[in-house]
Amino acid sequence: MGFQGRKAQTSGTGAAVLVAIIAALIVLYILFLPPESREELLEGKPQYGQGPSGAGQPLLLATPGRLDYLPQKEIEHTVPPITLFSTTNTVVLKSVSTLYVKNAWFDKVVGMVTFSISDLPNTDNVYLSFNAKTHTGRLSITLNGQEVLNNEITTLNVEPIRLSKDLLQAENTLEFKVSDVGFAFWRSNEYALENVRVTGDVTDITTREARAVFLVTATEKDNLEGAFLRFFPDCRPEEAGILDVYLNDHNVFSSVPDCGYLREIEISPTLLNQGENTIRFRTNRGAYLIDTITLKSKLKEAGYPTFYFEVPPDLFAAAQTGAANIVLSMEFPDDIELKRAELFINGHQRGLDTRERVFTLGINPFVQRGNNVIEIKPRTTMDIVNLRVTVG
Repeated sequence: MGFQGRKAQTSGTGAAVLVAIIAALIVLYILFLPPESREELLEGKPQYGQGPSGAGQPLLLATPGRLDYLPQKEIEHTVPPITLFSTTNTVVLKSVSTLYVKNAWFDKVVGMVTFSISDLPNTDNVYLSFNAKTHTGRLSITLNGQEVLNNEITTLNVEPIRLSKDLLQAENTLEFKVSDVGFAFWRSNEYALENVRVTGDVTDITTREARAVFLVTATEKDNLEGAFLRFFPDCRPEEAGILDVYLNDHNVFSSVPDCGYLREIEISPTLLNQGENTIRFRTNRGAYLIDTITLKSKLKEAGYPTFYFEVPPDLFAAAQTGAANIVLSMEFPDDIELKRAELFINGHQRGLDTRERVFTLGINPFVQRGNNVIEIKPRTTMDIVNLRVTVG
């Protein structure tokens, strides 16, 4: 009886020691677990229960911003042909039907004619003409105080008098006088002039200049690498004047071009504006037909944004069994514009074609343990507010 009691007591003590050892081992195991696993074990929380709502730390959070779609490496802007020329016409600057001047001892009459020249630089060959119906004595004519004639007229039809351009002004005065009679007080010198006219050759230069407008998109401007302007000048070499070409008021060419040969000029990309751009051609003389006007933009090589995220081994295992869902989501500024792109998750291609504000895609089948990569190739220019990879 006593032996059996001692045996039972010994067995009970051994069991207690074994339980203590097992408990100590469990405590040590828990202490060496990763924090996430320890929290799940002690508090009963699932390790991958954050979900795509944003609660918890996402595997990836990025703000890609504007993604440009460049379907071509060059963009060509075509401008309609431009004609430059000038026309010169003889214009009557002043006309007076009659003008009378007289010089006697007790009677003097001075004639005055005023005239204006609105475009003095482009007015040439200015002449004064008249008929002398009555002519006695010497006729003196001054232009703006400078003498242009001092002679006796003996015929009815007077040779036109050229008025020097150096004497001409915007506002001009012609003064007509006749010489005095000296001691012959009983006489008088007089001129009766008819059809007094001032004429000049006025060149209209408004058609020596022409301009055209073309548009540059924001995508083109942001990705400009170089630009080239081409034009074909059709002209006569013996008549051709200096041709000036302006892009947005910057002079990019100023020379007498080779008539009948295509000309190409390299343009700095900084001279091009987003939106409206103006190209202007101007010459100082001659006639031009400017044809085959094109501005070609060379665009940078398109670079596609790439994003990386890490999938730890335990999350990868949970994703493979369906215990965790890894979700890619993209948020856009609006739900109006069409957004199209190709998504590559570790090389696996999936399409994006939506007008929605938020796009989501489960990517469990495409993830891999460790480092993962997402590449976006836009098929429309679009803005991405944020890009997330979350676990749910």
